[in-house]
Amino acid sequence: MRIASLLGCALLALACSKPEPALYASSAGEASYAERYPAMLAALRNGHFEAEKQAYTLSGEFSKYPDELKEPSWAAVEDVVEKADEAGKGADYAAGMGEADAVRTFYGEERDVLRQKVGGSAEHAAKEKSCDVELYGPIGGALDRSVEQQLEERLHERSAAHRAIEDHQDVLGKPNLDKLEKQADLIALASYLVHVRLPQTKREVDARLADASRVKSTLERTQEESKAVLDDPNASKSAKDLAQKRADAARTAQASLDSEVEQAKKLGEELEQRAKAAQDQYQKAKDGLVQAIQEREKAQAKK
Repeated sequence: MRIASLLGCALLALACSKPEPALYASSAGEASYAERYPAMLAALRNGHFEAEKQAYTLSGEFSKYPDELKEPSWAAVEDVVEKADEAGKGADYAAGMGEADAVRTFYGEERDVLRQKVGGSAEHAAKEKSCDVELYGPIGGALDRSVEQQLEERLHERSAAHRAIEDHQDVLGKPNLDKLEKQADLIALASYLVHVRLPQTKREVDARLADASRVKSTLERTQEESKAVLDDPNASKSAKDLAQKRADAARTAQASLDSEVEQAKKLGEELEQRAKAAQDQYQKAKDGLVQAIQEREKAQAKK
């Protein structure tokens, strides 16, 4: 578990050290970036649709929240809901989500390698102590859970809703605390998605599309440079193998480039309207939740 905790801290440090996008110059002239460019556009587009769907799903569940609680102070519940909503709109929570997304992306891509290394090290240490036991699976699962738990805890620290739950725990009632914490997490996440994440996609799409022309030129240049090596009778076999690999990668990227650019442009034209629709749906669901809580609060006051 100590290894898992240290790795979690290391991953978070990596995310925290990431410079702001505005500090970067365009990488459109670099072959490796150009080769990944169509896939990045696709990931950006698909990520938006997933976030949009999640926002609608989350806010669609708000109406069920009051029935999940058992005789809390409804005034305290309303305070938690409002603070969760505000947290999702705030810069601190957004920064935390940015860190979490960076870590999840990194860990998702490198998960098998990291689990293998950590599990292998643990099994090696165990064998040195004459303990013949399979540790790869259990340690890998513990590593997964540890990273996710660390991310959740860091987001809790950035949400005033969790402080409110701590402050009101006596009147909320112990049986309700875990459930209300989960509700606060989901409200904050939905608020973040509609107020920050979805509108932010417009900037990201525009920034990527600004690279499109140079990326196309870079892919063409890469193929020309690779062809020169392939046509060179004095080039070694390893050089030609590498040139062929790079030519194939450039051709593959070029084959999907125009389609991905067009789809990104189409999405870019719709983004403001789509983000506004998601915000309106969220606000309607949140207002309905607050109204339901206030009605229960009034009934509670009459008792």
